[in-house]
Order: sequence, then structure tokens, then C-alpha cells
Amino acid sequence: MPFNSTTYRVLIASPSDLAEEREAATEAIHDWNAQHADDQGIVLLPIKWETHASPTTGVRPQEAINRSLVDASDILVGLFWTKLGTSTGVAASGTVEEIDRFVAATKPAMLYFSSRPVDPNKLDLKQQRLLRAFKAETYQNALVGTFQSVPELRTRLLRDLSAQVRSMAGGRRASRVDKIGQAAQLADLMLKFRQNDITPEQLQEFGHKLLRPASRTRAQTTDPVHPGEIGPNGHRIGYTADGDKVEWLPDDENPGEEWPMILRRGDETILAAYKEFWDKVWWNRHKNWIYRLKTGTDQLRPGQEVTLENAKKAARRIERKYGRKNLGWDDFEWGMVSGKLSALSWVLGSEWEESLDT
Repeated sequence: MPFNSTTYRVLIASPSDLAEEREAATEAIHDWNAQHADDQGIVLLPIKWETHASPTTGVRPQEAINRSLVDASDILVGLFWTKLGTSTGVAASGTVEEIDRFVAATKPAMLYFSSRPVDPNKLDLKQQRLLRAFKAETYQNALVGTFQSVPELRTRLLRDLSAQVRSMAGGRRASRVDKIGQAAQLADLMLKFRQNDITPEQLQEFGHKLLRPASRTRAQTTDPVHPGEIGPNGHRIGYTADGDKVEWLPDDENPGEEWPMILRRGDETILAAYKEFWDKVWWNRHKNWIYRLKTGTDQLRPGQEVTLENAKKAARRIERKYGRKNLGWDDFEWGMVSGKLSALSWVLGSEWEESLDT
């Protein structure tokens, strides 16, 4: 039966020495869909250059892949074994350029290094040196994984995809409600109401009590957390590495593990969100200025040439950081972004009148 879902595109990036691992990564994604797609309303779509790239003229081959595949993907799975790859003129290899572009767009990149045996006679010593240097730098600046066999990669990736999807969904369990099943439940409830002489007025009063905003406990709203404090679901309260206050709930999919349900976001997360929305609002205003200059409704005043060039450079940095597809909105979306920035400004100390000046 068809169902509505959120689709995340998973880009599989690697040099050419990992054909078997690329297939295993694809199978791990299919495994995840078979186990979780229907229940969570989320589908993962494996993206590979050999199956999704199309011939393009007039641009660098890697740039064509960047535009058609990298920018459109949501998660990157990077794999390395004996080599780093061939330089693109922009980065040390196509895979590295894809990873750099993903990181610049603040999208999640999951990197794995293989330690399975290799025939020494087939090693390229130059590539080995490049790979070791890249691996050393990556271990210092990111969380990475290793694997010793193809089955281990498939198992590990399946587990890590679950954690990544949960993180991207904001710590919430996605669910799909079948419309026919929902209608049947409502009909059954209506019949039970009549059988128990529950009037519409009583039902409405009960609904108001049930749906009114829930009160938040002292443990949820104060810091620091005292030993033994529990959240609304009866589990321990603590903090994530980012400083968010959470209730650690048991993970039904991975017995013995926990996942964080956010109770209140930390200062670091709030400041990062404020900076992101401020950048995006500034970029939108900059583009409006460029449009007015092109259409002649506005003109550069003496001395603004340098300001314009600096603004263009800043706009390009923002595009690299967030991804061009994540910038620019219609009037409704602009109102949503402005409202979010206004609320964040108020949280950071602005008065409401000032916070509305976005």
C-alpha cells in the first residue's frame, strides 16, 4: 500500500578500489528501508555516480557530479581503503572534494576506513602517503569508523544510519498513520462513547483537558541537573555533548542503548541557530540588492563598489556553508524564517520590538 514518506538521499563516495564495499553500502541502505521505512515514514535513497550521474559538457567532470548528485544529497557515506584518488585540481581527489563540499554545506558526512588485507604488490606508495595524511587529519577533526570486512561494514553502516536518521529527525520518532485504520479507530471510539452514555459536551471537556499545554517540571527547566532527577517519561535527565538538556530514553531498536529526547536546547545550539538564520536573512537581502541594481531600481553610490565586492564574497561563503538550494524563499517561507530569527533574538536578550527588526 502506498504511503507518504520523507526521503533522504544517501551519497556513497569512494575511490575506485572499493567496488565491493560500495555494493555493501547500497545493501545496508536497502536493509534499513526494509526494517524502518514503513514504521518511521522515512526512505533512504542510495546515490552513486555510476548509477545516477549523466553526461555533461562544458564543466569539470567533478563539478558536474557536485551539482547533480552532491548538492542534492542529504547524507554522505565516505569509504577509503588503499588510495585517496586522483586530484581534481580543486581537491586532493573527487571523493575528498565531495566530502569538503558536504561539510561546507553543514550536511552530515559519515567516513569509514578499511583495514582489510591488501596485496603489497598492488599498493601505490604515493597514494598510500596521501591517504595516511588525509586519515590523520580526519581523525583529528571528525568522528570516523573503521571496518575489517565487507559484512562488518554492512552491519556497522546499518546501525550508524539509524543513529543519523534519528538525529536528522530531531530526536523524534517518525510515524505513519494509515488513513483507513484511523477512520476505523474513530468509528470504534464513537460506538464506545454511545454505549457508555458519554455526551459530546463531556468529550469536548475531556479534550480540552487532554490537549492543553503540559506543565514543565522544575527538573526540565532548571540547571544544573541534580542526581536522580527524571524526565516526563520517567528516565534520567542529562546533557548532550552540545549542551542540550535531554531525557535519555531506551532505544527499542538497539537494546542497551539510549537516545536523547530534547527538553531544552543549550546556549551553543541556540547561538548556532541564530547565526545560521542571520546569515540566511542577510544573504536574501543581499540578493534583493543585487536584483535592484540589475533592474535599475537602485544605483551604487560613490564608494560602494568595494562594499559590493566584499558583500559578493560574503554571499559566496554563505552559499558554500549552507548550500545554494537551502537559500532563497517565497513570501510564506520568508515569514517563517523571519519569525524564527525574531524568536531567537528575543531569547538572546533583544526586546520584542527590536527582535522583529530582522
